[in-house]
Amino acid sequence: MAESTDLSISPSDPPLVAIALGSNLGQPRQILQAAVCALQQIPHITGLHCSRWYRTTPVGPPQPDYWNGCVTAFTTLSPLALLHQLQAIEQQFGRKRHQRWGPRTLDLDLLFYGDTIVQTPELTLPHPELANRPFVLVPLAEIAPQWRHPILRDTIATLQARLGVAGIKAVASADAPETMFVTAHNSDPRGCHLHCVPDERPPHS
Repeated sequence: MAESTDLSISPSDPPLVAIALGSNLGQPRQILQAAVCALQQIPHITGLHCSRWYRTTPVGPPQPDYWNGCVTAFTTLSPLALLHQLQAIEQQFGRKRHQRWGPRTLDLDLLFYGDTIVQTPELTLPHPELANRPFVLVPLAEIAPQWRHPILRDTIATLQARLGVAGIKAVASADAPETMFVTAHNSDPRGCHLHCVPDERPPHS
């Protein structure tokens, strides 16, 4: 377990990080795929691996279903620098922060940064709601089932099994219909197999 207070120092041994992606405005699948491309284009991020996409029932006011997924990668960016990169990508896709739990074009959440614990006004790691969100834990359990929460001491697989999969539907591939979720532990990264075109941005509402 490591606690970080100086967020300007990048680790010499790049940690595994996890990022949650979500969208329910515009063209969510295209937006999420383009966001993955944007992450791949950041020079200090390597080894990116993506879960499938999922359709999930929204929390909050009436709104369209969400599309959700997660990626893991290695980075030499500090936690705060990585957060700023994610926020910059959100802004490129027209993210507006008007309403808590409201609809959004793109949401990128930094879930964990190795086993680092951070508590500052701007950033908390691991993400404070990580253990309470099945729409995050289900895709994350595909690609990082054995990562252990440094505070709760439970693995992602254990946390996901505890919450279940109600309201979550997996999209098997780019051209297949959505199917009811069966298990989070059959890793299938097909949702991330795409051709990335630099600076391509889908339309957003």
